[in-house]
Amino acid sequence: IMTGAPLPAGCDAVLPAEVAESIDDRLYALSEVSPGKNVGQRGEDIELGTTVLPAGRTLRPQDLGILSSIGQAAIDVVRQPRVRIVITGNELLPAGHPASSSNLPDSNGPMLASLVTRDGGLPFLNNLPPTSPPLSSSPPHYLVPDDRVSILSAMQFDADIVLVSGGSSVGQEDHAPSLLAEHGELAIHGIAMRPSSPTGMGRLDHRLVFLLPGNPVSCLCAYDFFAGRAIRLLGGRSPDWPHRKIRLPLARKLVSQVGRLDYARVRLIDNQVEPIAISGASILSSTTTAHGFVFIPSNSEGHAPGTLVDVFLYD
Repeated sequence: IMTGAPLPAGCDAVLPAEVAESIDDRLYALSEVSPGKNVGQRGEDIELGTTVLPAGRTLRPQDLGILSSIGQAAIDVVRQPRVRIVITGNELLPAGHPASSSNLPDSNGPMLASLVTRDGGLPFLNNLPPTSPPLSSSPPHYLVPDDRVSILSAMQFDADIVLVSGGSSVGQEDHAPSLLAEHGELAIHGIAMRPSSPTGMGRLDHRLVFLLPGNPVSCLCAYDFFAGRAIRLLGGRSPDWPHRKIRLPLARKLVSQVGRLDYARVRLIDNQVEPIAISGASILSSTTTAHGFVFIPSNSEGHAPGTLVDVFLYD
C-alpha cells in the first residue's frame, strides 16, 4: 500500500516542514535527512498476496479502515442472526415487576436476550426492533399468553431463530411442541439430561426453533447446549463454548445417574471444585452463587473426591 503523495523524480527523502525554512527564493534545511527518511515503501503496510483479514472475524473500527485503504468499499459479511424470544406463561409478570401471591416476574426474557447478544445475535422480545438494555426498555407487555393462536403468531415472527421459553413439556398448557409438529417440524423433543429434559428442536418454515424449558436453570442450560451454538454458527462464529475452562480436583463426591447427562453447578474453593447442593431447575441463584458448571456424562455415576474435572466458568 502506498499512502501520501508520490515523490518528485530524483528525490529519495522527505524533509518535514517543521525543520525547513523558506527565505526569499531559498529553502534552508535546519536538520540533516538521510536517504529514505520519511518515505513510505510500497508493501510496507500490506504486501501483495497477504491475507488482510481472515474469515470469521468480527470487524473492528480499524478493520474498516484497512479495508478502505486497499480500495474495498464493500465486502461480503455474515449478518447477525435475528432471534425472536417468545416467553410464555399466564402466571408471569413482565421482567422487574414485584411478585404477587399468584404471579412471578419473568427472569428468562432478560437472561435470554443477554445470552443472544453475547453470542452475536440480534434479540427480539417482541415484534419491535431490539432495545438495549432489554430489561428496562422493553415494552411492558412482551409476554405471550398460554394460548395456541398467540404462541403460533409469535413463533411466526420474521426471524432466523425462534426461542420459546416455557410450554415445552407435555402438560395441558404446553402448546409449543404440538404447534411446531403441526405447522413445521418437531425433530427432537426430550433430552436425556438434567436439567432441561423437556427441550425440543425443529423448524418452522425457514426458522430454526428451540423449545426451552420455563424453569430458569433448565432454560439457561438448554440455551447453552443447543441454541447458543446454532446462533454462533449462523453468525459465522465458532460453535465452541464461550466459557473459559479450567481443570481442578473435586473437593467431595459428585453423584449422577447413568443414562443422562448432568449439568452440575460448582464453586471454586482453595483450588478445589465444590459441588453446590441445590440442584432444582427453578433455583436460578444456584447459577449466580456458582463459579461455573461441570458435565457428568451419561455413562457415569459421578466422580469421586479428588477427581480432576473440567469446570466451565460463568465469567
